[in-house]
Amino acid sequence: MTFSRFAIIYVLAHIAVSGCSKEETTSVAPPPQQQQPSIEVGGLYATLDKDGSWRIVKVLALDEQAVHLRSYANKFPEEPKDLDPAVLTMGGLNDPAGFGIGHFPLAREGFFNQKRVLIKVLPVKEDELDGYKLYLEAMKGGDQVAR
Repeated sequence: MTFSRFAIIYVLAHIAVSGCSKEETTSVAPPPQQQQPSIEVGGLYATLDKDGSWRIVKVLALDEQAVHLRSYANKFPEEPKDLDPAVLTMGGLNDPAGFGIGHFPLAREGFFNQKRVLIKVLPVKEDELDGYKLYLEAMKGGDQVAR
């Protein structure tokens, strides 16, 4: 429970700091004929990190505003083409490899701001939704969303 709270606070602080960046960004909407790829619930997506390594996120749920993700501690030197989910770990605070985040929401518009490559789609397990359920309670929304 403490780790989940720490992870939520860490993510919110990171979003707040990133949102206050002094860099000016310009957003250009794609032409109407180009639609963004669909987001798959249960999808394992590889994301290129700033240090050149690849990180893995899993889509836990979708709602109208957000993609609800789980981030794993693992880093890969090359883009994974196939991945055994058994090798994915959440790590920990004292783990030299770092730690993952059990749940964090990301605006749908921001999901493809980074290069994300769908590796495979897996069922979302009940125990993977613990942080998401805490989020719903905290937001007092509790509405069902696509899972």
